[in-house]
Amino acid sequence: MARDWLKQTGLQTILDLEGITEVAVNEPLRVWFDRGNGWETQEMPNLTLQSCLALAKSLCVFAGLTKPIGIENPLASVILPDGERGQIAVPPATLQGHISMTFRKPSLARFSLEDYEKTGRFSRCKEIIAQDDALTEQQTALLEFKKKGDYLTFIREAVKMNMNILLVGGTGSGKTTFMKALVDCYPLEKRLFTIEDVHELGLPLHANHVHLLYKQGGLTPKQLIEACMRMKPDHVLLAELRGDEAWGYIEMLNTGHQGSITTIHANDCLSAPARLATLIKQSEVGRTLDHELIMRTITSSIDVIAFFNGTYLTELMYEPHRKNAILAGKI
Repeated sequence: MARDWLKQTGLQTILDLEGITEVAVNEPLRVWFDRGNGWETQEMPNLTLQSCLALAKSLCVFAGLTKPIGIENPLASVILPDGERGQIAVPPATLQGHISMTFRKPSLARFSLEDYEKTGRFSRCKEIIAQDDALTEQQTALLEFKKKGDYLTFIREAVKMNMNILLVGGTGSGKTTFMKALVDCYPLEKRLFTIEDVHELGLPLHANHVHLLYKQGGLTPKQLIEACMRMKPDHVLLAELRGDEAWGYIEMLNTGHQGSITTIHANDCLSAPARLATLIKQSEVGRTLDHELIMRTITSSIDVIAFFNGTYLTELMYEPHRKNAILAGKI
C-alpha cells in the first residue's frame, strides 16, 4: 500500500532520480528535492492533501507504528519500502491544510580516498589547532562594526555568517518583529523552519519552509525540535525559549544546525545566559549537569545576544574571545 501511494502521488519518480539525497513535501501539490546541488522544486498535480494523508498513514502502517498518525499523534518517524528514512508531521503540528514529509535517501556510491583527492574534496580543508583561541577574520570584522556602532552592518553580517542569535526583552519589546527582519536576511534558497505556539512568523520571501506548532497539553517544543532535526533545516526559528526544550535547542546548535534565532524573557543581555541556564536545569538532562558546564556550553553556543526595550535595541553582547577560549579549553 505504501509503495502504491508513493507511485500515485508521483513521489516515487522523484525518489528514483539519479543523485537524489533529500525529498521534502511542505504542502500539497509541490515537492522539493536535493540532488547535491541545492534544493529544486516541482509541481505535483497528484500530490493532493488527501493523497498526502493517505501516504502518511500507509507509511506509518508499513513502519509498524502502533499509533496511527493524526490529531492525537501528529509526528512520526518512518521507513520507506526501499529503506529511505522519513519524518512526517500533520496538523496540529503543522498549519491546517499542510503536511510535512521529509525523506532522506542514503547514497549507494562508494569512493576511494584517491577519488576524494582527484575531485578536490580535500582542497578546502584548513588546519585546526585545539589550543588556538585567536579570532578569525570574520570575528575581528564583526567586533570592528560593533566598536564603530555600525549595528546595521553588524547584524546583517552576523546573520550572513550563520551566527546563533538570542533576542532578549520583556513582553511587547519587539523581539518577534525584529526576528522577522533578521529572517528576511537569509538567502532565499534556504530551507527554514519555525517553531511556535501561535503562528506569527510568516516567511513570505522563502518558498521552502515549514511551520511547526506546539500547544499546552499537547505537543511540546522539545518534541518539535527533535522532529525538525530530521527534516534537513538550514535555519530553525524558535519563537521563544520558555521551558525544558532549552537544552534540546542548545544541542541542536551544536549538531550542525547553526544560524538559528530564538527569544527569551530576561532583564538585560548579561542576565540572559543565567536565565537560559535556569531553563536548561528544568530538563531531564539539565538536572544532571553542572551549572558551570551549562554556562560554558551556552557561551560557546550563542554568538550574539541583543536586548530590546520598547522596540529599541538598547544592548548588544558579542564576545568571540570568550567563546574561542572555551572551545580551546583555556577556561
